[in-house]
Amino acid sequence: MNKTWIWLLLIAFLCILLIYVAKKKTKWFGLMLSILFFVVSIFIVVYSKSMTSSYLILFGIFIIANIPTVIQLIIFFKYREK
Repeated sequence: MNKTWIWLLLIAFLCILLIYVAKKKTKWFGLMLSILFFVVSIFIVVYSKSMTSSYLILFGIFIIANIPTVIQLIIFFKYREK
Protein backbone atom coordinates (compact mmCIF):
# COMPACT_ATOMS: atom_id res chain seq x y z
CA MET A 1 0.00 0.00 0.00
CA ASN A 2 1.29 3.41 -0.92
CA LYS A 3 2.16 5.89 1.86
CA THR A 4 -0.29 8.38 0.41
CA TRP A 5 -3.20 6.01 0.98
CA ILE A 6 -2.13 5.41 4.57
CA TRP A 7 -2.06 9.16 5.25
CA LEU A 8 -5.44 9.66 3.57
CA LEU A 9 -6.98 6.88 5.65
CA LEU A 10 -5.50 8.36 8.82
CA ILE A 11 -6.88 11.81 8.00
CA ALA A 12 -10.31 10.35 7.19
CA PHE A 13 -10.32 8.42 10.47
CA LEU A 14 -9.39 11.56 12.42
CA CYS A 15 -12.16 13.56 10.74
CA ILE A 16 -14.71 10.88 11.61
CA LEU A 17 -13.41 10.85 15.18
CA LEU A 18 -13.72 14.65 15.40
CA ILE A 19 -17.30 14.53 14.13
CA TYR A 20 -18.11 11.86 16.71
CA VAL A 21 -16.56 13.93 19.51
CA ALA A 22 -18.35 17.09 18.35
CA LYS A 23 -21.73 15.35 18.57
CA LYS A 24 -21.17 14.33 22.19
CA LYS A 25 -22.97 16.25 24.91
CA THR A 26 -19.80 17.55 26.56
CA LYS A 27 -18.40 20.35 24.47
CA TRP A 28 -15.14 20.71 26.38
CA PHE A 29 -13.62 17.48 25.10
CA GLY A 30 -13.95 18.61 21.49
CA LEU A 31 -12.50 22.00 22.30
CA MET A 32 -9.59 20.49 24.24
CA LEU A 33 -8.27 18.94 21.01
CA SER A 34 -8.26 22.34 19.33
CA ILE A 35 -6.62 23.98 22.34
CA LEU A 36 -3.97 21.25 22.38
CA PHE A 37 -3.14 21.85 18.71
CA PHE A 38 -3.00 25.61 19.34
CA VAL A 39 -0.52 25.12 22.19
CA VAL A 40 1.58 22.82 19.99
CA SER A 41 1.65 25.50 17.29
CA ILE A 42 2.90 28.04 19.84
CA PHE A 43 5.68 25.64 20.85
CA ILE A 44 6.60 25.22 17.18
CA VAL A 45 6.90 29.00 16.78
CA VAL A 46 8.96 29.35 19.98
CA TYR A 47 11.27 26.56 18.83
CA SER A 48 11.58 28.13 15.37
CA LYS A 49 12.51 31.48 16.92
CA SER A 50 16.02 30.16 17.55
CA MET A 51 16.38 29.26 13.86
CA THR A 52 15.26 32.49 12.23
CA SER A 53 15.18 36.17 13.08
CA SER A 54 12.46 37.23 10.66
CA TYR A 55 9.09 37.91 12.22
CA LEU A 56 7.39 37.43 8.86
CA ILE A 57 8.70 33.88 8.65
CA LEU A 58 7.59 33.22 12.25
CA PHE A 59 4.12 34.55 11.41
CA GLY A 60 3.97 32.24 8.39
CA ILE A 61 5.00 29.28 10.55
CA PHE A 62 2.29 30.21 13.06
CA ILE A 63 -0.37 30.38 10.34
CA ILE A 64 0.68 27.05 8.80
CA ALA A 65 0.91 25.36 12.20
CA ASN A 66 -2.64 26.46 13.02
CA ILE A 67 -4.26 24.94 9.92
CA PRO A 68 -5.19 21.75 11.88
CA THR A 69 -6.62 23.92 14.67
CA VAL A 70 -8.84 25.82 12.26
CA ILE A 71 -10.00 22.60 10.58
CA GLN A 72 -10.87 21.08 13.95
CA LEU A 73 -12.79 24.18 15.02
CA ILE A 74 -14.72 24.22 11.74
CA ILE A 75 -15.68 20.56 12.16
CA PHE A 76 -16.55 21.12 15.83
CA PHE A 77 -18.83 24.11 15.28
CA LYS A 78 -20.43 22.67 12.13
CA TYR A 79 -21.46 19.40 13.80
CA ARG A 80 -21.98 20.78 17.30
CA GLU A 81 -25.16 22.61 16.37
CA LYS A 82 -26.87 19.55 14.88
